[in-house]
Amino acid sequence: MSFTSLGLHKPVLDAIRDAGYETPTEIQRQAIPLALRGDDLIALAETGSGKTAAFGLPLLHHMVGERGLRGLILVPTRELCVQVAEQLRIYAQGTDLAVCTAFGGIDLGIQEAAFRRGIDVLVACPGRVIDHLERRNLNLEQLEVVVLDEADRMLDMGFLPQIRSIMVRCPRERNTWLFSATMPPEVEGLCTAFLPDAKRIQVGRRSQAAQTIEHRFVGVDEADKEQLLTELLRRETGRVLVFVNKKTRAERLGNRLGRAGLPADSIHGDKGAEARHVVLRAFDRGKARILVATDVAARGIDIGGVELVVNYDMPLEVEDYIHRVGRTGRAGAEGRAVSLVARAERRVHRAVVTHLNGSARAGGGEDSGDADAAPRKERSNGRPRRRSRKQPATS
Repeated sequence: MSFTSLGLHKPVLDAIRDAGYETPTEIQRQAIPLALRGDDLIALAETGSGKTAAFGLPLLHHMVGERGLRGLILVPTRELCVQVAEQLRIYAQGTDLAVCTAFGGIDLGIQEAAFRRGIDVLVACPGRVIDHLERRNLNLEQLEVVVLDEADRMLDMGFLPQIRSIMVRCPRERNTWLFSATMPPEVEGLCTAFLPDAKRIQVGRRSQAAQTIEHRFVGVDEADKEQLLTELLRRETGRVLVFVNKKTRAERLGNRLGRAGLPADSIHGDKGAEARHVVLRAFDRGKARILVATDVAARGIDIGGVELVVNYDMPLEVEDYIHRVGRTGRAGAEGRAVSLVARAERRVHRAVVTHLNGSARAGGGEDSGDADAAPRKERSNGRPRRRSRKQPATS
């Protein structure tokens, strides 16, 4: 199947071709025809599967030829807001459609001025949409399509009341498309309330890591983590994401890696919107090749070419692990994930390994188990093998 066979308008097809895309991904092949037909959608797919184009292309198709705010895309973070809008502008470059953003950390007046210049599609965080609605800067009466992107993350962040408030202000005659990497009970409840007749699409298993990722686990003493990480990063030449659990640790570790002569920076919730945007731009362009991040960067940020994800701190939940490692191995590319497992982190390590092995038996194909083992070899007790203090971690 090609994009041409999907039935998209020519200006959208021309933009896809100019962007270098030739063949739709599985989620795009399944979702776009249903969206063009006018169905409501509940689409579940692994991170990096091409969800943005799966909803962005049919949305723009519906918008071509008319003006006014008719498309609303709700996202959980300002970074994802900017990313999705930039992608949509690429797809809309052959049309006269205006794509605007709305997120916190930016003066409301600046966004209001952009709305007055013309707006056809709004990509926004739920809280900021509520702010503009209360100030009557937005009118949702003409909306034809509402997209809930990264729905699981939005509910994790407590946006359910704002989402419900926005949805009840939208026209009853509209299409609603929900896209998510996972389907926890809270998201299922949202689907029951607002998408009772939606077509359901699932690509891969729920909470499944991409099949192209090699997973390795290294048993370490907590005190040795920084030394092992530094030695590992000195051998890497591509982009690396390093995940930690606390904002202060992200800032401190990013600074220490930089002082060690590594091209590193950090991103976390205490950095302002502009500072986070600058950091992500530098990482995307290769200026800061190593990025230390909290989970604010784990979902929805699509930076191409991340070769390695390192869990400096093991995440607290299995699904957080899936979203973290989903920053690599995207769109069919190969990726690697290395996790540094201290004694206190063995419980979550065992849960992750059990999940990955279950995915492999179901056809997921993940490599999991010991840090030192070859792919697909797992110790029977599920424990990461401990390295000597002098031996660096390997990926």
